[in-house]
Amino acid sequence: MYASFHRNLIVSVVVISLFHLLVFVGGVYLIFRLNILPDALGDLAEPLPRWLLVLRTPQPGFLRIIALAGMASLLVFAVLANLGVRTLYRRTDSAELLFLMLFCLSLCLEAWRLGNLVFPALGLSQYLNVVITRLVLFSRFFGLLCLLVASLYAVGMKYAQYSVLIGGMVVLAFALAGVLPLDTSLYEPTFLYKLGDRQGYLFLRLILALLIVINFVAAARLRRSRRFAVAAVAAVLLFLGRELLQHGIAPLPVVFGTAALIVGFVVFVRQIVVFYLGF
Repeated sequence: MYASFHRNLIVSVVVISLFHLLVFVGGVYLIFRLNILPDALGDLAEPLPRWLLVLRTPQPGFLRIIALAGMASLLVFAVLANLGVRTLYRRTDSAELLFLMLFCLSLCLEAWRLGNLVFPALGLSQYLNVVITRLVLFSRFFGLLCLLVASLYAVGMKYAQYSVLIGGMVVLAFALAGVLPLDTSLYEPTFLYKLGDRQGYLFLRLILALLIVINFVAAARLRRSRRFAVAAVAAVLLFLGRELLQHGIAPLPVVFGTAALIVGFVVFVRQIVVFYLGF
């Protein structure tokens, strides 16, 4: 039963990752086929932070093309990362790698952001746009919870009922995504409804990120291995890369976010694999 669950989970993660990549490709095809990208969401809701901009007066269409590039980077990364780490997970049986795979899987749900472009153009209910926004918020909370649980296993947590643990994480992530207020009269440049409490959302993300780092640093002391301290740095890169690509609507954030994700993933996997396999 235990081996069967792990085998089915690994296969499911890879299949779901590939499926969402196809969803993204199909969504992009519809966007350009229906010519809905330039004016689908109207004017930008508010001035953009300067650190996101490369051009002084960027056109909304340009920003949305870059947002699509950021989504593509997330999806391609998730597929390749999960394809690459599945064999290593079978060899190490490391919970840290398992939850890293689930973190990568959470990135795939960013593909549904395209629904907020396509569905209004097809005349579908606005309620679907609310569902998509909350689904994407769920995936973002779930991804952070995956890194948090990975850090708890690094510290020494021994709980082996992964199905129960993952189910609890899903429920908690849905609850967090469900309580955030949305302003359904305004869209963000990333195709989601504007959050009514951005500061609260930022606070939750930063607290979870801080707990992740603290746990990996504690693991370095408890297990007497500096590899977990390096894994803490890698986790920070994964967090920053994800944030830049999820909110990136200019070329530099997309480039830096992609680089941070790749470097963070490679460093994290290497530290965990060397610790468990000793090479």
